[in-house]
Amino acid sequence: MKKILLTIIAAALSLSLTAQTIQRTEFNFSSKRTAHFVEKGCYHASIGKGEIEFVGKKATLTVGNKKATYPAAEGTRKGDYWLMSVPVQNIKAGTAVDLWFPFIAEPADDRYAFAFEYLDGKVWKPVFPAEKKGDNCYSSKSDKWPNFLWKTVRLENEIKSGELKIRLRHCDKAVTKSTLYGSGVSTAPKVVVLGDKKPSDVTRVLFIGNSYTYYNHYPMMLKEIAWHEGHELDCGYYTHGGYTMKQHLADHVSRQAVEEGGYDYAFLQDQSLSALRIGTSVDKNVVGEMGKMVAKIKQHSPNAKCLIELTWGRRDGNNTTKGKKLADLVNGYPQFFTSYDAMQKVITKNNIAMAEMLGVGLSPVGIAWEIVRRERPEIDLYVKDGSHPSYTGSYLAAAVGYLTLFKEPFKADTPVRVKPEIAKYLRSVAERVVLKGEK
Repeated sequence: MKKILLTIIAAALSLSLTAQTIQRTEFNFSSKRTAHFVEKGCYHASIGKGEIEFVGKKATLTVGNKKATYPAAEGTRKGDYWLMSVPVQNIKAGTAVDLWFPFIAEPADDRYAFAFEYLDGKVWKPVFPAEKKGDNCYSSKSDKWPNFLWKTVRLENEIKSGELKIRLRHCDKAVTKSTLYGSGVSTAPKVVVLGDKKPSDVTRVLFIGNSYTYYNHYPMMLKEIAWHEGHELDCGYYTHGGYTMKQHLADHVSRQAVEEGGYDYAFLQDQSLSALRIGTSVDKNVVGEMGKMVAKIKQHSPNAKCLIELTWGRRDGNNTTKGKKLADLVNGYPQFFTSYDAMQKVITKNNIAMAEMLGVGLSPVGIAWEIVRRERPEIDLYVKDGSHPSYTGSYLAAAVGYLTLFKEPFKADTPVRVKPEIAKYLRSVAERVVLKGEK
């Protein structure tokens, strides 16, 4: 079998932690600099080097899709596969590993069958239950937006020193182009070694949102926090940059995630400025569309509790979104954009009112965000655009989300890429807001 190698950047982090925490290994796979790393041949990480490669018989390698950034392979055939290899050491038998793998298979007029698998010892095992021919997942019908494969597996065999291998194997007819999806801050392939703990319960959670949800893999972060607190999350997911609830309702990939059903909770994150429209002359039925999404979720998950994500205002209050989509709001209500405080006040008030009107819950991230900005302005919760969350901001959102689900104080000092003192403070703010009702 001819091996066509596509190596892309990854980041590996292994931390020495206190006795209250579990050692953590995380692998981020970013295709942001694909061309550069194809030239260089490999990346360097703290515990070795890893790679993503495409293995195929007659495939022709091409780097980039329409955005000229994501790795893709053309002319792929049945039996070809994407292979993800990450360096690991001292992985005990029974260790749980969280796998995230978004991909697109074109053309998109039909769904293509794949096998999502991991190597356990010497045997390839299915991540999801497989059919007799081995397939256990499908590509989406979209030629722009991927199917997100996200699951936790538990290794039966130890890995003293070597590589953890995951692959996505074609089980169907030839595919014009197979593409890995995502950038370093959003939806790129990712692996997190959770450890050998056995959580006491399993909770099914759905995430429907846009870039505020997918930045820094916030749902994976929430899942990891829950794991170290003793709870396992089994998650469904669909995000699309800038989407409103109306757009999610019209998107077949989003509907597919909702219709999978069986959820206990659903986090719903509307377009970040939609709440500003509520009750104004430019209101685009924000509450009504959110109500339709709640009803859709209840149809397929009757016992699910829906949680509206109460998000944060822009860092400086000004509108940082390019284009004409928000021109009516910006021009009609400039007072909303005069400052962060002005924007947050309206976002908070309107989201609370919407949740009460629909009879659903809230994940009050924006309220915690406001407290941090007021008390610790040196903690930067934003990236450079003044809108999207930094890693620290996403950690705050995940801490609030966890408490919203389980309503219990933190017991573990979950290891993440945030300074321990700052992480501890953010968790305390989350507890003050969610458990004590602080405003």
